[in-house]
Amino acid sequence: WQAYATPRYLAKLTPDAKEAFEDVLADRLPDRKQLAALQRESKILNVEMQRETETVLYICIGLAALLSFGVGLMVLRRLGRGLSMIALAARQIADGDLNARAEEGGFSSSEETALTADFNRMAAALQRAERELAESTAAIAHELRTPLTILRGRLHGMQDGLFPLEPHEVTGLLYQVEGLGRLIDDLQTISLANSGRLIINAEPTNLADEVRRVLTVIEPDLLKSGLEPALDLAEARLCADGARLRQVIIAVLSNACRYAANSGVIRLSTRCHGSEVSFEVVDHGPGLPENAQEMVFDRFWRGEVSRGRHGGGSGLGLAVVRTIVEAHGGRV
Repeated sequence: WQAYATPRYLAKLTPDAKEAFEDVLADRLPDRKQLAALQRESKILNVEMQRETETVLYICIGLAALLSFGVGLMVLRRLGRGLSMIALAARQIADGDLNARAEEGGFSSSEETALTADFNRMAAALQRAERELAESTAAIAHELRTPLTILRGRLHGMQDGLFPLEPHEVTGLLYQVEGLGRLIDDLQTISLANSGRLIINAEPTNLADEVRRVLTVIEPDLLKSGLEPALDLAEARLCADGARLRQVIIAVLSNACRYAANSGVIRLSTRCHGSEVSFEVVDHGPGLPENAQEMVFDRFWRGEVSRGRHGGGSGLGLAVVRTIVEAHGGRV
């Protein structure tokens, strides 16, 4: 600023002072009278220049402070924007909008970015759980409606004398009641597992023996469905709940009867792999589309070829299988 203001102040010098200044710049000895004028006027101009320079300095400091405050406020807002967006999305979810997601703010720290991603995963899980709950409720109502309708109609018919009270009629009603009982048992198993209260009475068990026990009961159903069992049962000892394992085996083989009927040989094998054991069922049915290999374990899901209740069961069999296997620390 002084370099900018110096020419302006030099223009204010009187002719004598200006001539003395030029003599000094040219290394000439100025006149005493002119030198005195230069000294007198330069003191006054120096004081004025100093005051003006200080004023400009204060203005620059003020502008710099305002600019720093503005930039700092903008940066702080952007740095905290991620947390603000998470808070906004949390309020929306609390109000019932499960589609709400937190947006990642600019200049976010790695912790904010990770928190936003975790929050969105949690929101997606809540939305999925809400959807599954609604679908399960509708599916349960559908599964219960059919047998209850049959039972109510038949019983009213018997009451009104339309249907005779004969053994085969009672057998049909018992079949519907047993179906309801199985459905309730499956729902209870899944519910207990989800709440962490599924009781596993683990004891030393040979998986091969459990397969043989189940086969003595279910082999007639396999043969009736056009499936011929071929056994390859190696010793497979583990600590597990034998009754739950039999429930798993029955569900898997019943599934094979339903979807792989009349496909010939069905191979059942047990193996021991170090500290793990395995049970494998191989049939020659149509198999699953690739996009359905995970969905097959969802509750109430049925294959397209067997959506009906009579052909497709309740849609809970393999969900129960996964529940019991995972409760034992295993995998399907």
